[in-house]
Amino acid sequence: MQRETTSLPPPNLDRASHAPALSTRPTLWESVKLFRVRHRRWETVLFFLAGFCFDLLLLERIDSLPMLIHQGSYLVLLSILLAVDHHYTAAKAAPTGVWGKLLHFRHEMIHFLFGTLLNAFLVFYFKASSGLFSLLFLVGLCAVLLANEMPQFRRLGPIMRVALHGFALSSYFAYLLPVLAGFLSPWLFTLSLLLSSAVTFSLWRAYRRWTPDPSWTFRRAVAPSLAIQAILLALYSARVVPPVPLSLKWIGIYHGAQRDGKSVKLLHQRPPWKIWEHGDQTFLARPEDRVHCFVRIFAPRNFRDGVKVRWAYEDPRSGWRWTDGIPLTISGGQEEGWRGIAYKKNFVSGHWKVTVETDDGREVGSIRFTVIADASTEPRTFFEELR
Repeated sequence: MQRETTSLPPPNLDRASHAPALSTRPTLWESVKLFRVRHRRWETVLFFLAGFCFDLLLLERIDSLPMLIHQGSYLVLLSILLAVDHHYTAAKAAPTGVWGKLLHFRHEMIHFLFGTLLNAFLVFYFKASSGLFSLLFLVGLCAVLLANEMPQFRRLGPIMRVALHGFALSSYFAYLLPVLAGFLSPWLFTLSLLLSSAVTFSLWRAYRRWTPDPSWTFRRAVAPSLAIQAILLALYSARVVPPVPLSLKWIGIYHGAQRDGKSVKLLHQRPPWKIWEHGDQTFLARPEDRVHCFVRIFAPRNFRDGVKVRWAYEDPRSGWRWTDGIPLTISGGQEEGWRGIAYKKNFVSGHWKVTVETDDGREVGSIRFTVIADASTEPRTFFEELR
C-alpha cells in the first residue's frame, strides 16, 4: 500500500534574512547635520551673504552713534568668541548643555562677524577712495573679504584670525578717532594703530590667564596683528589708504557757480543726453570765461578741516604740470555734503585735471576735463543746475 506524500518546503533556517527590515530613519537634527555636511560650501556662501545683507540694512552714516556702537559691540563679541573657541580648542573638549548647543555654531558666528565688519569697512573705504592706489587697496580688501569665506583660508587657523582681528580694530579706530576729534591727522591714524596693538596684546594676556596654552605664544597671538599694523602704516605713509571718514559726493566743472541759500546754482552747456559728464567736462572757452570747480564733500558732524583744490595742465612735451592749489575749509554735518567752489581764470586750451586733497596730500577725489577755444561770438545758452 502506497502512502501519499506531500513535499514540504525546506525549513527556513535563516529567519533573520526574511525578517522585516526595521526603520532607521534619522531624526530631524541628524538630517539637518547631514544636509550641512553635504552643502558645506553653500552654507559658507549663505553666511557671507547674510552678513553682507545684514550690514547693508543697518549701515548708516559713518558718524552715526548707533552704527559706531553696533560695530564696537561686534568687535567685543568677536573678541569673546575667539577666546571661547581658543579655550575649547586647547582643552580638546566640546561644550555641553544649553551653552554647547549655542556654541556649536561659534565658528559660523566668528566668520559672520568678520564678514559683517569687513563689509562695512569696504563700504567706507570705497566711499573715501579715489585714484589708482586707493583702488588697489580696495581690491586687496575685497580679496581678504572673499578669502575669509574660503575653507583653505580658514584652515590657516588662529594666526589669520589674529591678523584679521587686528585689521578690524585698526579700521574701526581709524575713523572713530577723527569722528571724535573733528579733524584728520597722521598722528590720529598712528594712534589708532597703537590702540589696536595694545588691545591685541591685552587680549593675548587675558586669553593666557583663562586658558593656559604653551603654544599660544607672542609670535602666534600678537605678531600677526603687529605685522598688519606695520603694513597699514606703510600704506598710509605712501598715501594709499583712503582718507576715511571724508568722502566725495560730487565734483564737476562749470561755466558759473553761485551760492543760492544752502545750495549752489551751476551753469553749464552740457547737453542733457551726455549724462556721463559732470557739467562742462568739454569746456568751450571764451576769453572772459572762468573755469569753476564745484565739489560736495561729506564730513562728520562737528568736523572742521582743510582741503586743497589743485589744478594741473597736461603739457604735450613734459606731461602733467601742477599750476596752483586753492585751500578750502570744510565743515561737516550736512547729509548731502559740504559745498565748495574754486575757480581758475588763467588757463589755456588742452587737457586739465582738478584734484581735491587733504592737507597731508591724500586724494579725496578728482576730475578731468578738456578746454577747447570757442571763437564764436554768438549768444550762448546755459542750463541751470541746483546742487
